[in-house]
Amino acid sequence: MPPCMDMERFYRQVAGFPPNPLQRAAWEAFWKTEHPAMLIRAGTGSGKTEAALLPPLAAGRRVLFVLPFKALLEDLSIRLARIGCRFSKAFERPLALTLDMGGSCRRIRCVDGTYNELTSHRHLFADDLIVTTLDKFLFRLFGYGEPVKSYIFCHRVFGSALGKHPFLIFDEAHDYDGLAFSNFSRLLRTLYEKGKDVCVMSATLPRETASFLDPVDAMEGDLATEQKRFETNVLGRTSQQLHLVRRSAPNTARGERAAFLDAMVEEIKRRIGPDRRLIVRTEWIGDLLDLRERLEDHDPLVYHGRLTMARRRKVIARLQQCQEKDAGFLLLATSAVEAGCDLDAHTIVTELCNPDSLVQLAGRCNRRGCMEDAELVVVGNGVKPQLRTLPQDRHEDYLNALEAMGATFDAAALRPFFHSPKGDWMGEILFDMLWDYVYDGDLSCKPLWDRGILVTRSWEPSVTLCTGLNPEELPENPVQVSLSRLASRVAPNEMEDRPAHEIFSVEKDGMWHADLYRVYFGREGHDVRRRTYSLQGRVGAYWTTLLCVIKEPFRDRYFDSCLGYTRLPTVLRRAWKVGFERTLVVKPGIKKDGRVDLNKWEALLWYLER
Repeated sequence: MPPCMDMERFYRQVAGFPPNPLQRAAWEAFWKTEHPAMLIRAGTGSGKTEAALLPPLAAGRRVLFVLPFKALLEDLSIRLARIGCRFSKAFERPLALTLDMGGSCRRIRCVDGTYNELTSHRHLFADDLIVTTLDKFLFRLFGYGEPVKSYIFCHRVFGSALGKHPFLIFDEAHDYDGLAFSNFSRLLRTLYEKGKDVCVMSATLPRETASFLDPVDAMEGDLATEQKRFETNVLGRTSQQLHLVRRSAPNTARGERAAFLDAMVEEIKRRIGPDRRLIVRTEWIGDLLDLRERLEDHDPLVYHGRLTMARRRKVIARLQQCQEKDAGFLLLATSAVEAGCDLDAHTIVTELCNPDSLVQLAGRCNRRGCMEDAELVVVGNGVKPQLRTLPQDRHEDYLNALEAMGATFDAAALRPFFHSPKGDWMGEILFDMLWDYVYDGDLSCKPLWDRGILVTRSWEPSVTLCTGLNPEELPENPVQVSLSRLASRVAPNEMEDRPAHEIFSVEKDGMWHADLYRVYFGREGHDVRRRTYSLQGRVGAYWTTLLCVIKEPFRDRYFDSCLGYTRLPTVLRRAWKVGFERTLVVKPGIKKDGRVDLNKWEALLWYLER
């Protein structure tokens, strides 16, 4: 489609509505240069997805959406499938969409306004829209994608003779920090310097983080004023009422938690109604599950990071269905609800959280701007110390800023408190070495690539937690958790005086609730076979895929098909650390009297700990 393609008509046909000022500015920024490179900053619910996607779609480009978390893929895929259906009907041309989840992918083909879905393990970046995570994109980019044709992924991003040039969109960019931010920023800078067309989207990412990109900024300046005027005068968007609930809690941790839960339940029950959509957010899954017990009569839905992908799809579908019928719902969620979920609630009741999170969360309240009685209720006296991104003095300023808002929530007033992501120098070196080998042919970096060292998000590896293996040895009900989440927090000197079953997930008779395995992929002719083996000896956690399988007799203690993993098995002990190298003991030995034997174990795992 030519640049002169009528923007207004294209938006109405493909998005279903006319463009707003942000979307007009993004369209113009895309077409004004041969190699667009944009930073779109705008509030949640302002139409950033359409602003970034529709211009390259009109240009007939291949679009790669790169997201920070796997959990965001499902919600975005629903939105993109709807856009794809309208596009295929309006222009009588099929449009194919791939959700790349690493070991498998879902492919959606939109034809004549409808779509059909198929499951496949291969796609080679060939479709019109590819949605993936930063982890999987880097995996493909550095040539780990396929046993034989891994170079095709690299070619379809950097090839000079491509008939369909890619446009890369990085959404929710504010969610990267530490090692993940180093990978993201290094990748973004490299793509830009190589002349690749990119777009970064965020509601809270500081502008200076990607200062080399052309800003399309609806958070500050003239565009922000124009967008605000459009939302108020044209859409009739109203602001959320803000209610701060500050309770003086008992000094004990147990008493403080009880007071917090009591306050949350009180605020929730005041606002529950058959036609009202209510989102409740807590930091910890344990608090969320306690709230569910207290609110069970109201049939709440649950959404958090330890739900299986299949269950997340069902929850999102149920919420979307309620919204389409303008019906009410009660959703209990953790921070997983802050990004990606296209929700429009009348009321949000949340534990006091960091300013970036609060702004993201507020975007799920009165998202369409049509509710005159929308409320944001913030409960608590402070952000949990373990989770604070602000030092103590700035934390006090943040609380004062919330107090100063009065009865109307003002996201702009919290901008000075947004977290500026920081990189990791070791991660930057790792990225540069892999790049030098794969794209510049530096053979001195080949040993690093040969060992498969690609650390994308954290130096601490993750493990796939599941409830069993199917006949193909694939995990059932899989979720990813950090390795240390399966480790006991009891100090070694305290273990010797306590029974093992009080510290670890093991019965008095010595039966463990879960087993740890390592996964290998081996070739048998033209096929790649997956095999699992027990851990033995000393194993580097970076050299293998780790699997934690909960045994059948104990499954119900840890997993519920609707609630996900309600608790985690403890099968590891934190042992010694030498330099950056942290060692974990797998299934510590148990003495005849039932106490832990610190000198025996089934295996050892090590990883780098900064």
